[in-house]
Amino acid sequence: MEKAKLMMKNALTIDVEDWYMTQDFNFPFSTWGNYEDRVEYSTALFLDTLEKTNTKATFFVLGCVAEKHPALIRTITSRGHELACHGYSHRMVSRMSKDEFREDLVKSKHLLEDISGTGIDMFRSPTWSINENTLWALEILEEEGFLYDSSIQPFKTPLSGISHTPLHFFYPKVNGKILKLLELPPGIAQIGPLKFPFAGGLYFRVIPNFIVEFFIKNINKERPVITYFHPWEVDPGQPRLQVSSLIRITHYINLKKNLDKIEQFLQQFPFAPIGEIVREEKKYPVFEIS
Repeated sequence: MEKAKLMMKNALTIDVEDWYMTQDFNFPFSTWGNYEDRVEYSTALFLDTLEKTNTKATFFVLGCVAEKHPALIRTITSRGHELACHGYSHRMVSRMSKDEFREDLVKSKHLLEDISGTGIDMFRSPTWSINENTLWALEILEEEGFLYDSSIQPFKTPLSGISHTPLHFFYPKVNGKILKLLELPPGIAQIGPLKFPFAGGLYFRVIPNFIVEFFIKNINKERPVITYFHPWEVDPGQPRLQVSSLIRITHYINLKKNLDKIEQFLQQFPFAPIGEIVREEKKYPVFEIS
């Protein structure tokens, strides 16, 4: 424990959404009532593990989950965790108009604030879907009172990411304006020109423990790591659908082992909510996104 106190704190974040809400299946929002709801159960698994390891986290919660399970939101905050916004219906920003995004954002923000009695100033877009074509979303976030965003992956995938953005925290400059919105990218390792995602989701589930440990220790020489997980990723009892072999890998692989793996890293490295991490340093660089 004494050694852990001397190590850099990393940010533990959890995107609270149910198994059927992901882009893996891409079910229309209007059909979500047809599927088994397991988000209370799976989030409780996380909460119990956090309590066991004396760890606090940031929970990015979907508005529709908060609306359906207000008691879950109160449990998260009553246990001392930080609450943040993940949008209302898990729609990718790249598939919304500006007006649709603002409506979705404000609806979710107000729901979370009304249920929890706390202010919400942190956002993460579903599937990291703020990209070069949706930078207007950052301006809307600032206009709606958000201070922190964790939506831009500094590497490109078929669905998301801006490959040339920094790996560290930064203030975005968009359309010639420096925003007061601090951007918080997920943990990415870089070796030469190559970037390696490892700090959550499928990547964490499939990458061997010793490699994740190596990346965290090396990155911590310069900056904290933002990790990200989903409650459904620790729930092997969720329904198994007849899907393509690719989706069987991306969604179902290593669900039985993941909670134990996460607990191991919570015991090995010090973690904290994002708010605690960013308050420890006051100055961050500006980066122009074009």
